[in-house]
Amino acid sequence: MKYKNTALVVEGGGLRGAYSGGILDILADKEIKFGGAAGTSAGATHLCSYLSGQVGRNFRIDTIHSKSPRYMSFRNLLFTGDYFAFDYCYKQVPYKLDPFDFDKFTEECADTEFRVCMTDVETGLAVYPRITDYRNEDEMNYIRASASIPILSNVVEIHGKKYLDGGIADSIPFDPLFKGGFERAVVILTRPLGYRKKLNKGLPLVKLAFRHYPKFVEAVATRHIRYNQALDKLAKLESEGKVFIFRPSRLIKISQIETNKKKIAELYELGKEDAHNKMPELLKFLEG
Repeated sequence: MKYKNTALVVEGGGLRGAYSGGILDILADKEIKFGGAAGTSAGATHLCSYLSGQVGRNFRIDTIHSKSPRYMSFRNLLFTGDYFAFDYCYKQVPYKLDPFDFDKFTEECADTEFRVCMTDVETGLAVYPRITDYRNEDEMNYIRASASIPILSNVVEIHGKKYLDGGIADSIPFDPLFKGGFERAVVILTRPLGYRKKLNKGLPLVKLAFRHYPKFVEAVATRHIRYNQALDKLAKLESEGKVFIFRPSRLIKISQIETNKKKIAELYELGKEDAHNKMPELLKFLEG
């Protein structure tokens, strides 16, 4: 069933995205589709497999392919500038190791407005390009830029503009979809109820590394303020019946670059569990 006036929004969070992967797999398995979708960082990459209809693919990437140091490692960072290796993650995995269904993705994106959030390094502002074809080099790079964590990634340059992690400017990109005409949204958060973001502890390093980009530094310094404002706005929209929120029902401590596959699998299973438990409420919301 496709709910054309409702959008699906997925927060980022690196390997915390395993939670989103569990929920997205249940939605895909039940063939619940939306008129729009937007994701930031890991939220954007997880939405790709959801839109291509490949249940379990994100879980395999998070727990099997990520075991390879060619996927993520400080060795990659040292020699290439990317903790998550570009060639391995965006070329080897989707084209050879765990083939991505490019045709199904393109077909779905023709009827689903899929946007990813990136941060413009020079302005510090969010940019939301629409994605329709992963095989298009620019669009693949938009997805890559959205998931490129500052300090752990090279700046992604596209047509002379520089981009990085969309979470810096907009961690939960629901606003552009509402402004674009969608009436309601299903939002997947990767933090439990009660979480409030604090000032980035790595700010001094960011100030040094991006000293030539003061607006980007300012965006990093104020990210926690915008994030907490977004949570407050979501709570209000939820009370008005315009938003349905998934968030971890219990805390599983996990980092953005988690290497403990057991914890990643536990978080994925929690996503599936929460999706099953909240399915009656979700369907009531969607049909409402």
